[in-house]
Amino acid sequence: MPNPSLLQKKLADSEWLTMEEYMEHALYHPLEGYYMKENTKIGKNGDFYTASLVSDVFANVWADLFIRTIEDQNLQPIVVEFGGGTGHFSQQVLESWSSQSVEHISYVIVELSPYHRRKLDAKLAEYPITILCSLNELIERYPSFRGIIFANEVLDAFPLRIFQKKNDEWYEKGVSLQKNTEELRFLYKKVENSSLQKKLEGIFRSRDKANELEVSFSMLSWLKNLYEWIELETCLFFVDYGLLGEEWNTLRLKEGSIRGYYRHQIQNNPLAFPGMMDITFHIDWEQVIRVGIDSGVTTLPVKNQGDFLLEEGLLSWLQDTQSLDPFSIEHKRNRAIRSFLLDHSLANGFQVIHQKKQTVL
Repeated sequence: MPNPSLLQKKLADSEWLTMEEYMEHALYHPLEGYYMKENTKIGKNGDFYTASLVSDVFANVWADLFIRTIEDQNLQPIVVEFGGGTGHFSQQVLESWSSQSVEHISYVIVELSPYHRRKLDAKLAEYPITILCSLNELIERYPSFRGIIFANEVLDAFPLRIFQKKNDEWYEKGVSLQKNTEELRFLYKKVENSSLQKKLEGIFRSRDKANELEVSFSMLSWLKNLYEWIELETCLFFVDYGLLGEEWNTLRLKEGSIRGYYRHQIQNNPLAFPGMMDITFHIDWEQVIRVGIDSGVTTLPVKNQGDFLLEEGLLSWLQDTQSLDPFSIEHKRNRAIRSFLLDHSLANGFQVIHQKKQTVL
């Protein structure tokens, strides 16, 4: 572990933190949080890639889909992207619209990180966009909203908590500081709160409770606020890696799905490199769907990203070319299209969830 930090002091004072409290500090602390630091996180010199870095065909498919959805559903011409990051996706969408002379759609980015907001300001200076810092600021700016919500790899960035049932008792997996070595370690505590116990039984009713079970209450609360704010007919698209139903009840998930990404390497120990690496997890889509149902939000069948992009016109971006240069734009796009359809991670590792707010019967 690095030199004594605010996190070490916090652990020394409290002796035990939930995983949610640990992740909140390691990812979002103003000074020590990974996402808040002034360093490259996405791309070759960062810790992970996103789909928009693979090729602009990803954003081009979405740009066309946004236009069709607004026209077909008669929505307000507003697209809100949560987690704009470095602005690759938004820039590619805006360039696509510009090439089609689409000027009537407003583009709003909600980005928590001050570092990334500055990056977005610089990268998108020529476009008439709005950059905000939170859902609350978005709600204040648009008290009545009936447009499109888009979030790519956003839900997996919320802090989570980890539980397990042993001998018919619930335990929570948290983080403590081993005082003789000052190393971080996991430590279980018995869940004494009966209300929380009941909630866990409901959330994990179809799960193998011998496995470590993850739930992000902060994500579910955020979704609830989002769902309650939007008006009827609003369409939402979430892209992330996740699982459904029995997919969770496997031996490989006995210790859950939480992991870190550090310099493009998977770190199975989420406590490694605190404040210096991304921490992420697989989304339980059933948890998302249930929160939606409670707020009158209908979920269409969850699809693998490759199947979704194929249905939305990915192949229309294939190009005939006589160029012998394998690094030409045409060849690079064609290779990217094959990757989105055949690469296991891009095609099947990510899912797309499409939701719509409708009248509650």
